[in-house]
Amino acid sequence: MKRYPFIYIFLVSLSFVNAQSIFQKDAFTILADSLHVKGEYDQALLFRKQAMQTQNSASADYQAYLKAKYFHTYSARMEFKSYDYHNVDKAITKKVREQYLDSALQSAISARDLYSREKQPDRIFQYQIQNRIYHQTAYLGNWEHALEQAQLGYEVLKDTLSYKDKSFVDLIYDIGFIYSALGDYSKAVEHYQTSLDLYKSIIGEYNTDVAQAYNNIAVEYRYLGLKTKELESLLKAKTIWETLDENDSQQFLYSCYGNLFYWYSYYGDFDKAEEYILKKDKLRTDAKTTTNNLLLRNKEEIYKDKLSNWYDLMLHYSRKKDTLKSIYYTDNIIKTIDTRKKLSRFEVNTLCSSLKFYTSIIADKHPEKALQLLNKAIAIKEKYKTVYYTKSFSFKLYKAELLLEERRFNEASVLLKDLEDLKDSEETLSQFKLAILNAKTAQALHQKVVSKTYFDDAFTLLNNSNKNSNNIKVENLKPLISFETIAGFLAMGDFYFELYNEDHSKINLEKATHRYTLASEIYNQLYLGQRYNQSLFLNYNAINEGLLNVALAQPDNTSLLSEILNSIENNGSKLTWSKFVFNNQRQQLKIPQNLINQEEGLKAQLNFYQKTLIELNQDSEEKKSLWQNKIYELKNDLNKLQDSIKQKNKTYYQFNVQKFDITSLQADLKEEEVILKYIFTEAHLYTFLITKNEIKILSERNKEVVLSALKESLAALKQRLPNYQESLGNLSTLLLNQINYQEYKNLIIIPDGAIHYVPFEALILDRKMPLVSYASSLLLYQEQRKTKLSFKTVNIGAFSASDMQSKLPKVSHEVNSILNIFDGSTFLNATKADFESQAKQFNVLHLAMHSKIDEVHPEFSSLSFYGEDDNQLFISELYNESLNANMVVLSACDTGSGFYENGEGVISLSRAFNYAGVPSTVMSLWKVDDDATANIMSYFYKHLKRGEYKDEALKNAKLDYIENTDDDLLKHPYYWSGFVITGNTDALVEADNYWFYLLIIPFIIILFRKQLLQFFKK
Repeated sequence: MKRYPFIYIFLVSLSFVNAQSIFQKDAFTILADSLHVKGEYDQALLFRKQAMQTQNSASADYQAYLKAKYFHTYSARMEFKSYDYHNVDKAITKKVREQYLDSALQSAISARDLYSREKQPDRIFQYQIQNRIYHQTAYLGNWEHALEQAQLGYEVLKDTLSYKDKSFVDLIYDIGFIYSALGDYSKAVEHYQTSLDLYKSIIGEYNTDVAQAYNNIAVEYRYLGLKTKELESLLKAKTIWETLDENDSQQFLYSCYGNLFYWYSYYGDFDKAEEYILKKDKLRTDAKTTTNNLLLRNKEEIYKDKLSNWYDLMLHYSRKKDTLKSIYYTDNIIKTIDTRKKLSRFEVNTLCSSLKFYTSIIADKHPEKALQLLNKAIAIKEKYKTVYYTKSFSFKLYKAELLLEERRFNEASVLLKDLEDLKDSEETLSQFKLAILNAKTAQALHQKVVSKTYFDDAFTLLNNSNKNSNNIKVENLKPLISFETIAGFLAMGDFYFELYNEDHSKINLEKATHRYTLASEIYNQLYLGQRYNQSLFLNYNAINEGLLNVALAQPDNTSLLSEILNSIENNGSKLTWSKFVFNNQRQQLKIPQNLINQEEGLKAQLNFYQKTLIELNQDSEEKKSLWQNKIYELKNDLNKLQDSIKQKNKTYYQFNVQKFDITSLQADLKEEEVILKYIFTEAHLYTFLITKNEIKILSERNKEVVLSALKESLAALKQRLPNYQESLGNLSTLLLNQINYQEYKNLIIIPDGAIHYVPFEALILDRKMPLVSYASSLLLYQEQRKTKLSFKTVNIGAFSASDMQSKLPKVSHEVNSILNIFDGSTFLNATKADFESQAKQFNVLHLAMHSKIDEVHPEFSSLSFYGEDDNQLFISELYNESLNANMVVLSACDTGSGFYENGEGVISLSRAFNYAGVPSTVMSLWKVDDDATANIMSYFYKHLKRGEYKDEALKNAKLDYIENTDDDLLKHPYYWSGFVITGNTDALVEADNYWFYLLIIPFIIILFRKQLLQFFKK
């Protein structure tokens, strides 16, 4: 139910001014009614008394009506006095508040009893009395009785007011609130949704009532496991309250920010979670500076806020793997809540959740202590079961989970059996978890028939259709889109795959495949398409392991392999791809100049604050929070603006941005092209081979063996070890020996994990070796291939930087030799400002300078331009750029290197140029040699000038370097293999077809021989 700050008119005025009585009212009653509506209850009571005194000769019915009016106003007065509990100037104790409410309730009941004798009652007045009764009953904590009274109120109003009357809609909303307090979340959602739809039709979307309905329905969605709906509703509530920007909306916005923190923390997006912590802090700070602190109005609210804040930080730091800080806040909560006294509902929930959380932290190392803490939480929940309707079901489920992990299967089985008797009163998600845990326990006890029954029960719980179980698609399931649901389907898949490995039954393999596929589809609906995080990666990894296992069991099922490849690709991170598509395609979009100006302004501000944050002293925590908050705001504003650009060009943008389908990429491949997609899971390395006409999955490799060989090979390359052939040979065997790569002209590598750092040319060096290129994903590669060049004049912007502190002696020779081959402009000793102002003029960018790699904060990695001040171009700044270049050549150290982030790949300078819309990048995998680089780059551009494809030009440049280098030591792969090309490999210029002219010369001579003879005789 809504509790506005300093609640003044608290629904007692529900259509009161329109209420009609069957009686001809006396003047005192009319006046008293008017004062009641205004909330002037003391004055109204005086006139109520005078009305009763002057009407002592009126009919008994009218006198009963006047007494009911008196008790109703008195009830309103006492309830209003109880609100002083939330009034910082008139704060009363909790006990006094309850006394006021009890007195209010007794008066309201008296009013109802008196008026119930009326044969033709005023239904509006009758409801106003009932409204007070259910509110006061709820405020006193008797939620079951409050529900009964609210439903009686519904019966009074349903035939009196229409669904278009806000009073009736408020009642529907309040019933939803009561159902939520009672733990019946499905019923709560039903009533919230009804009230939400009606509010929007009556008062419009941008209204506090609508925002509050969105916020509250989101909380119910959380309890029901409907994670995507939860976020959608929270964001709608936030948008409305931020738009309203009214003082009385700040308290609700504060709560909404807390709910958004909780969601993003669950999802694993710590940056977003931290953004909402900062937003809450700002609201709290601003509220303290006002005369009336609308957020924290008394000691209890300050106390609750402190605990809530600690709880937020406890979760935040745990998910950031800062265990010490997390335990610090957990201890604060546990020590602060005094269990020796009667706890409030809020204290019960906060303490129990904190104990459960503490359990999860110490469970691995201290399982007994963990169980003790969990038992304590369960005992508290049970103690207050009849007081606050608290439930211990989810806590007992978690206890069963811990017992399973400790291999205490019999104890888990007993506990789960007890929970079976209670499950009918629980929501679907809890019943689903129970069935999964029962199945796992039976599986551990080798009771496979029992296990199968429970897994099938779990599946049936989510089945929303009458279809056969193996034909069910994700749209046929109840919308429980959460990590827990994914884990349940993975457990089902693992079980059936285990059965298949024992009996080789086709049915069990089909069931395993189906359950893994559903887990993947649920994941796809949960993933927001933004940057990956640990939670997403772990689930993605587990899903892939299952899908790839069933793929290996059915290697000839091409349609299944295609489906699995599509699933893996569509579930992978879409961040680089989406940024590339937008910035690459925006050249074809019609964008109004005013939007471009707004965008440039936001980008400039964002770059300024990001740079300021990088350079900020570590001790400046207050400024750090300020800048972080500013960065979050600017990023949100930039995203909104770019979304509006997409919306204005919706037809074009949607036409070009589709879900990935491997068959469409295969159709574009040439006959002699092959793609190798590598996929690491928890234990294995898998490889897909993709050509125009086939898809194959190759035998898996042991992950640890591959990583060991990778480490050894990279050390041999980077340290220029003379005996590098053996280690490279071992790695080649692991990565390539199942592939006849000599059969192909083009080899496209889609690496994963540490394979990103390996130049495959070093593994297969040969004049006859295929042309090698790379891409971070099939999804991105498909888009990069679509970018076609028009063979207009190549215009190169060559930017170099070399100074006394970081000399590159050959850099000027390098850029000058390039500009002797192609047209363009040279910027020797280029400043960052030069690049920012000139880069968009060129269709090829060549950057020859040092780079700095920040392994701790990858976005702070940078290119070093000339000058002492503001000379670093950071990755974070490139993320906000949109370049026109067809190719960028990063002739600098480590431009393809950087921190590897699970699910996102290498956070490198090369990746940043992909963000900026550049379809083709030449990059370095380590600290390249200055002399070797200058020579290779010169050869590279000469081959490009001949019309060779980029990958062909780079291969030939490397071979030219080896053949023209006399010193054998300088032929080591360290010097030439570090440069690789990613993305589009089309030629920059159209090849001159000299061979064509050579072929037609003889025909010209034959046709015109007489004329030629006469010509030469002259």
